[in-house]
Amino acid sequence: MYVCICNGIREKEVKQAVNNGAATVARVFKAHGCKPECAKCVNCIRNVIDAETVENTTLLAAE
Repeated sequence: MYVCICNGIREKEVKQAVNNGAATVARVFKAHGCKPECAKCVNCIRNVIDAETVENTTLLAAE
């Protein structure tokens, strides 16, 4: 699913960026070499970051 139509960033690409250390929306955009255009995606990207961070924390705690 696309989360940023202006830059063509998909949810899986946001997750990859988070797994590579991006902890903010700005860092997700930087990881993809772009900047927000209309910024309608910011909340969605933030939600993906939060969900992925929780998932990663849960996985680490289970180990």
